[in-house]
Amino acid sequence: MKDESKTKANLIKNLKTLRKKQEKSTANNITERKQAKGKLQDSEEYLKMLFDYAPGAYYISDLKGNFIGGNKAAERLTGYKVEELIGKNFIRLKLLSLTDIPKAAELLVKNFRGQPTGPDEFVLNRKDNSKVTVEISTYPIKIKGKTLVLGMVSDITQRKKAIKDIEELAKFPAENPNPVLRISRDGTVLYHNPSSEPLLEQWHYQKGKPLQNRWYQLVLDALRDEDIKTVETEIGDKVAFLTFAPIVEKDFVNVYGSDITELKQGEERIKHLNLILRAIRNINQLIFQEKDRERLIKGACNSLTATRGYYSSFIVLLDEKGKIDTYAEAGLGEDFLPMLKLLKKGELTTFGQIALKQEDVVIIKDPASACPDCPLVPVCSARGSVMTVRLGREGKIYGVMSVSIPAHFITDKEEQALFLEAAGDMALGLNGIEMRKKLDKQTHDLKQRVKELKRAMDATLDTMSKIVEAKDPYTAGHQRRVSQLATAIAKELNFSQDKIEGIRIASLIHDIGKIGLPTEILSKPTKLSDIEFSLIKEHPKIGYNILQSIDFSYPVAEIVLQHHERLDGSGYPHHLKGDQISLEACIIGVADVVEAMSSHRPYRPALGINKALEEISKNKGTLYDTEVVDTCLILFKEKGFKFE
Repeated sequence: MKDESKTKANLIKNLKTLRKKQEKSTANNITERKQAKGKLQDSEEYLKMLFDYAPGAYYISDLKGNFIGGNKAAERLTGYKVEELIGKNFIRLKLLSLTDIPKAAELLVKNFRGQPTGPDEFVLNRKDNSKVTVEISTYPIKIKGKTLVLGMVSDITQRKKAIKDIEELAKFPAENPNPVLRISRDGTVLYHNPSSEPLLEQWHYQKGKPLQNRWYQLVLDALRDEDIKTVETEIGDKVAFLTFAPIVEKDFVNVYGSDITELKQGEERIKHLNLILRAIRNINQLIFQEKDRERLIKGACNSLTATRGYYSSFIVLLDEKGKIDTYAEAGLGEDFLPMLKLLKKGELTTFGQIALKQEDVVIIKDPASACPDCPLVPVCSARGSVMTVRLGREGKIYGVMSVSIPAHFITDKEEQALFLEAAGDMALGLNGIEMRKKLDKQTHDLKQRVKELKRAMDATLDTMSKIVEAKDPYTAGHQRRVSQLATAIAKELNFSQDKIEGIRIASLIHDIGKIGLPTEILSKPTKLSDIEFSLIKEHPKIGYNILQSIDFSYPVAEIVLQHHERLDGSGYPHHLKGDQISLEACIIGVADVVEAMSSHRPYRPALGINKALEEISKNKGTLYDTEVVDTCLILFKEKGFKFE
């Protein structure tokens, strides 16, 4: 019984052990399956990533041509997103041209039979209607037991173009409009295309004989130096650029010609137009410098020919009545003498007369037929063609300008435009000279008028001053002497000329108001009473009332009104202070005091200049402006000022 119990216990223990092992094994199996599934998923994602980002275009379709998938390269190639392709048939999408559809159907049949195809060439219609040439290879594949088609597509558009270019290049030498030759070391012409015939003729080439001139030397130089040699040459009326390319291992040289006629003409044209532009710049400088129209037209003619833009030039100017007045030429010399005779008769050539009647440039391609009466026909015909234009501005015609020019430039619109610009600049210059002369005359006349007015004003001022002196004979010359000192102070203070003139005028008549005072008071030999002095104080007001209606260019009336005002307000008539008093009035006030104290008066003898200077020095900054006083002292003590 005991053994039976022991056996049972062992059995239970073993069963538990087995169960644990089984549970552990099951857990391990589950883990392994999960890991395997994860690895499978990782592998599928990796393959999908490779498929999507492969540089070549891939697609998957069923055997009916319906798209199931594609990668990003397929999107770029077709212009469609994969989502737009899935479920669609290539026929319905019109991806292929109608002529390619039967061939595509044959490929699907082969895929159905398990056969790969390709590469086969197709023309693909992209979404934007552009076309690309592609090669397609297909492979039948099994996915979940279903047969599908994996397609690989390569864009061969550029390759096809390159092949076509090579094919065209193979035909190049014979069809090339430029010379192509092959010359051996011994000078034998191994090959030349039809376009080389004029060149060989120019080289004096004889068939079957080697070249013997400098062209053969270029062949030898190229082979010796193993380097390309180039040279420009004229072939008839064309300019060619020849390249001698050595093929050293074959011991021959290929010669390639390029027609650079248009390029050379373009270079020549640009060079010529730049010369004309330089001439125009020179003319513009003349316009600002010259004040004489004869020198201007001579300088302009020289500029037009000096730059070698034109062979020759001449300008004829008219007077106010439209008659020939003056002329100039350049580049003609003695050839201009016959033309000179015509001009001296007062006559213009036919094309000159035509130019006067129109604004545009007159073009004379063939001077001999267009202007048979022109004395310059022999020289102009030999040099090329002629352009003529009138010189006019704002309705006024100044004359005509004419140049001779190389014939191949005559019809160039830009050439004509530049010539018209030069004529416009010349007309502007002539107009400027005319206006300047008129302005100079007006300025001269105005200056004369100003001088006359100044003389008249000075005479008037002198008369007014004498009226005051007649009223007060004891102060004769006072206003004139005050004006001398006041003007000197203003000049020393560096006043403007207008300001100095204003002070001169105001000081000459600063006592004009005294004509309204009784003579008895003005000439009284004794001290004035308060009432009499109060009347004297009215003379600035009287002077202001007399002068305020006169239109001076400076505030003369206001200066006269203030000339007895003092900085501390003790002056008259309005007791102004400090900055309320104009500096001009301060100057006349100081000059008035100095002159009055240094001169004789009916009621006292002259006090002398030293007393006068002592007075203004003692009261500067209180009664008199400091700067004015200091300037007055400098004039007397340092610069020797004296009343005349």
